[in-house]
Amino acid sequence: KQISDRHGEEGLKQHEQRAGQGGGHGGFEDIFSHFGFGGHGGRRQREQTTPNVDIPLRVTLKQLYLGDTIEVEYIRQTLCVNWQECMKNNQDCQGPGIKVRMQQIAPGFVQQVQQRDERCVARGKMWRSGCRECPNGQTQAEKIDLTIDLQKGMYPGEAVTFEGVADEKPGMNAGDLNFVIVQVNHEHYHRDGDHLYVTMEIPLVDALTGFSHEFTHLDGHKFTINVDGVTECDHVMRVSGKGMPRRGGRGGYGDLFITFEVDFPDALTKEQRKQIRNILGGRGSEEL
Repeated sequence: KQISDRHGEEGLKQHEQRAGQGGGHGGFEDIFSHFGFGGHGGRRQREQTTPNVDIPLRVTLKQLYLGDTIEVEYIRQTLCVNWQECMKNNQDCQGPGIKVRMQQIAPGFVQQVQQRDERCVARGKMWRSGCRECPNGQTQAEKIDLTIDLQKGMYPGEAVTFEGVADEKPGMNAGDLNFVIVQVNHEHYHRDGDHLYVTMEIPLVDALTGFSHEFTHLDGHKFTINVDGVTECDHVMRVSGKGMPRRGGRGGYGDLFITFEVDFPDALTKEQRKQIRNILGGRGSEEL
């Protein structure tokens, strides 16, 4: 009556048409559908995917420095070729593995009760057990060949992803196959981000007088460091550009950090002690 008073007979007709079509927001049907009660169309089902698969990929520091191409075989479950012939109509199926039934909770009100049923493969579709078109069931094993492109400088924990290559299942999209990088420890070099670290032991004479040393890098190329003057124990030397290749389009390389450990002699003869004291100008105990 309020609508008729405000908008006349034509307005009343338009309101009745919208109500009959289920249009407009805030109607009783929309309100109760949020609580699982009845509803004209029910809630829209989201597209589902099978679980992603993570496989550890053990690689060396050298492979991560140079980059590499790795060929692997993977066995997954794929849909039976004629799987669609093995489905029958069943309106209780609301999606893969989902079955619902209606339960009256009050006069004029019903509630959807959801339960798990692996026979449901899609909305309105159920798998026919013992189907001759798929004697081995819904899926079958398939071996596929994959090429993993290991980029220079990739980090441990980073993944190489093949989209849609995980197991298949009726009514669902296949998930992703992820090869997660696990870095094998190197004999000499230690990595942290884009930088490399190495510890070098030097004799006391080198620590006092200076020295040169040739290193062999991960890819086999050689480079030399020159140290002048006295080197303290646990001194760290930074060599620019001798770390890992940088990721993310930054280009270049990280740095190499060398920690020097001084190897002191276990014992000295009396003559050696005297010569060292003369050279360094130390005072004898009798002078103290």
